[in-house]
Amino acid sequence: MLGAPGPRPVPSGLGARIIGFLTIALVPLGLVAYWQTTQLEEETRARSQLSVTGITENAATSERRNVLRALGAAQAIGSTTSIVATDPEACDNFLADFRRSSQNYTYIGVLLKSGQVKCGSSSRAADLNDFPQLLAAVQEPFPAVTRIDNPSISPGPVVVVSEPFEVDGVHQGHVSISIPVEFIRPRNPGQTEYTDLVTFNRMGQVLSTQHGLEAARQRLPADIDLATLAGAEEQSFLARGADGEERIYALAPVVPDLVYALSVWPEDSSAATTLGTSGFARSLPLIMWAASVIVAYLAVNRLVIRHIRTLRYQMRSFARDRRVPAQSSAQDMALELRDMENDFLHMADSIMQDEAQLENTLREKTILLKEVHHRVKNNLQLISSIMNMQIRQSESPETKIVLQRLQDRIRGLATIHRNLYQSGDLSHVNAADLLSDLISQMNIVSRESNVSLEVTKSLAEIQVYPDQAVPMSLLTAEALTNAGKYMTPDPDGIYRMHVDLKREADRNVVLEITNSASEDGRDVKEVGRNGLGNRLIQAFATQLGGTLDQGICDGRYRVRVLFSLSDFKPEVVDY
Repeated sequence: MLGAPGPRPVPSGLGARIIGFLTIALVPLGLVAYWQTTQLEEETRARSQLSVTGITENAATSERRNVLRALGAAQAIGSTTSIVATDPEACDNFLADFRRSSQNYTYIGVLLKSGQVKCGSSSRAADLNDFPQLLAAVQEPFPAVTRIDNPSISPGPVVVVSEPFEVDGVHQGHVSISIPVEFIRPRNPGQTEYTDLVTFNRMGQVLSTQHGLEAARQRLPADIDLATLAGAEEQSFLARGADGEERIYALAPVVPDLVYALSVWPEDSSAATTLGTSGFARSLPLIMWAASVIVAYLAVNRLVIRHIRTLRYQMRSFARDRRVPAQSSAQDMALELRDMENDFLHMADSIMQDEAQLENTLREKTILLKEVHHRVKNNLQLISSIMNMQIRQSESPETKIVLQRLQDRIRGLATIHRNLYQSGDLSHVNAADLLSDLISQMNIVSRESNVSLEVTKSLAEIQVYPDQAVPMSLLTAEALTNAGKYMTPDPDGIYRMHVDLKREADRNVVLEITNSASEDGRDVKEVGRNGLGNRLIQAFATQLGGTLDQGICDGRYRVRVLFSLSDFKPEVVDY
């Protein structure tokens, strides 16, 4: 249907080329947009990371305060030589009084590097060998924070804060203070989006959680050891928990080199979504390109391609049916395309008028040419009739024979002109019809009336130009006339003659006239070789541009001409 939407663009079509050029034009803009999007995403990620790590650090304020207070108290006790270097009984009394003055601590002890407890706030004995992590911390001259789930003195799990002390500049052990986990455990403010807050020491041991150790182990990263996060700067990352669910984690130091906090966020939380990779943001340049290409193609298809396709259908319709289409300019057609359509319609109308004039002129010339052939044929028939009257009045047999021969040639010419004006195409003549009419009207045997003559023919349907039709028919007429003069009957007393016209390869045509003859062909050799008819046959064969071959073959006298069909060659007139 005219104006219908076309198929998807092909590589060589206008739409595909516009998409290609638009893509090239949008590449720099796309690169700039992608770079700006990446920079914006990095900046947003950094801000989000600062936000979640700040929230994490702020949420661990209680842990920081309790650990720092315990470290300060332990450091104060360890720096008082009169306490740690006195006899154990006086030390026990001091530490017991100190613990009673602070309700946050369950036990305070002076632990030696040897693993012994020199003194403590409780009268119950403690063995450090039961707590290998605490024993290992006492050996090092660094502060330490560890968790003991089954302490022998405290009623429940505790976080032990240890500060090293020296006597005369020599590291002797640690002053340790036990804080109940229940007291140090962070409280959920109820307004945050993170699901848990976990604190751990530099060895990766979990110190406190909001929902218990077992729940924390399911939420913590499965492939990341907490010890590897100790000492790292503030950061956030996406990882899969032990339960297989992806979460976002934010790390913040609570007490540098001692305690760290790790908050656990759902992947779809609003505060942490920008921490992950935003595929949508990175795909914005591609979406922009696709939208631009689609809009451009739809606009070009509606404003240009659709109307060009309509013009193409109109041109095809005009070329096929020679019908001038009605003007179908749409309201949204561009002025240039509307002018093109108008020009085409005017051109089509002009072509139709010119073709109508040419057809009228051609028809007039065809009628005139047919009339010329008809008049020539009538004139030739008139001459033949006059010659026929002369033949009947002539008394000399030789004169009658000469006039009859001349009359046959004139009839042959008349036959050609009759076929020309009867033919629908004046530029071609059907050789089979022409030779068949010529054979039927010729008086071949000029002998006794009781001669038995058998004429057969095998004529192929071949179209020839008049320039070849005339010499071909005249050659056939002369050959038939010569055959009628010189042929001899077969043993059964019948004169036989055959005309064969066939087409061979490469536009070659063979015309062959054969007649019965004596075995030695003496009559033809002696009488017909130098006669006028033979000379005419040779002349007509030359006009055909063919090769003449005549003689006795298989008991028959044969005249054979091989020629090639030629195209029309207009006559060159010299002025």
